Amino acid sequence: MLTATATRGALPIVVSDKGELESSESVMGRCEVEGGGKLVSILPEGTQVKKGDSVAKFDTDVLQKGINEQEVKWETAEGKLKAAASELEVQKNKAEGEIAKAKLTLTLAKLDQEAYEKGEFLALLDSKKSTLELGKKDLKEAQDGLEFSRGMVKKGFYQQEQLRAKELFVEGKQAAVRQAETDLRVLQEFTKRKQEVKLKAESEDAERNLQRTIKSQDAASEKAENEVKAAKKTAEIEKKQLERLKAQLDQCEVKAPGDGILIYVKFRPWDDSSTIKPGAQLYFQQPIFNLPDLTRMKVKMKVHESVVKKVKVGLPVTMKIDALPNQVLHGKVISVATLAQSDNWRGGGVKEYETYVSIDDLPADAGLRPGMSAEVKILVKTIPEALTVPVQAVTEVGGQHVCYVVSGDKVERREVTIGDANDQLVQVLEGISEGDRVALDARSRAAAELGNTPDADKKKDEKGKAAPAANTKQQ
Repeated sequence: MLTATATRGALPIVVSDKGELESSESVMGRCEVEGGGKLVSILPEGTQVKKGDSVAKFDTDVLQKGINEQEVKWETAEGKLKAAASELEVQKNKAEGEIAKAKLTLTLAKLDQEAYEKGEFLALLDSKKSTLELGKKDLKEAQDGLEFSRGMVKKGFYQQEQLRAKELFVEGKQAAVRQAETDLRVLQEFTKRKQEVKLKAESEDAERNLQRTIKSQDAASEKAENEVKAAKKTAEIEKKQLERLKAQLDQCEVKAPGDGILIYVKFRPWDDSSTIKPGAQLYFQQPIFNLPDLTRMKVKMKVHESVVKKVKVGLPVTMKIDALPNQVLHGKVISVATLAQSDNWRGGGVKEYETYVSIDDLPADAGLRPGMSAEVKILVKTIPEALTVPVQAVTEVGGQHVCYVVSGDKVERREVTIGDANDQLVQVLEGISEGDRVALDARSRAAAELGNTPDADKKKDEKGKAAPAANTKQQ
């Protein structure tokens, strides 16, 4: 019979799992070609590179074609800009000419109005008045001659026919005076007003025409200026686009941003189309490779949701790396993911939390590489003076934990209360004492007592009726 003794001592509670190495400091190379591109060459994975070394190249044919097309667009835009600038100069000259012509018309209209009021009208008025005065003088002389002729007729010196001629002559002079008076009155009362209204209207029309010309020419000039601005902006945009495309040629060669070993970025390892290789079509800003710093490493592990609440940042960690089988390294928890990762398609919906631990005593010449495996143990806590027995000494019967105490030739089954456990020992809170010897085949003994075969016992375990204490191991 295999037995063990219940002892007191420190019980370390650990969360252990497998993990893999990553670099704590890593420089990433990305596809900086806007719109993406086809990879034509890349150095083999694992190549040691220096900062500035050429790592990968993209196909430039499509980009060069785009540059040629953009040069045509830019040159066309420059031509439109020059044409618009010429049109603007022509429009400015035309505007100056049209406005000057309208101003001249207005000036002449005002001069005509002023000339009539201060010159032409006065001259006509004087002429009409002179004609009237002269007519009156002639009429007076004709009337005096008529009186003289009447006297001579009475004396018998003139014939009656001569008197009649004088009377007709006087009547003609009277008609001339009346006509002169009428002409003067028409000039003063009608012609003057008519001409003033006409000249004033022409002046006002010339003023309105000047304002229309100024506004229309200003609008035409503004339109031409806007066309120049639009053409200039278009040319600038086309030029910047051309410069941006030319700058993309430099991005077609990816250079190492630092020293390190070339490691391809793998998004979907099962998908060949996502593999970084010549001929692959990459999108803009897609990560291509990493250059990890091999002197600063950390371990990435996934902690099961059942124990993640025990894991805190800063907890001490020990680990064994498969590449260094005889050496225990130390570190601490540096981060625990807030959100779980669930591999539903292959993990049965198991949720795990990505956790990173540091390596504080990594040997300088260890030669470790990213992706190497490590067995990590996170020390959650240590229970001092804990009464412990091996996990094989405790099993569960009917929902109650039991163990078998050996005393001489007798074996006694006792119900116990258990506490925390690690992968080797379980804490017993009640039921046994320090120094008690316990059998290490508790599960088999419980099955025998119940008259069950191991197969039946296994079925009960699957139904949750006889879960062994060994299941308390932290995953």
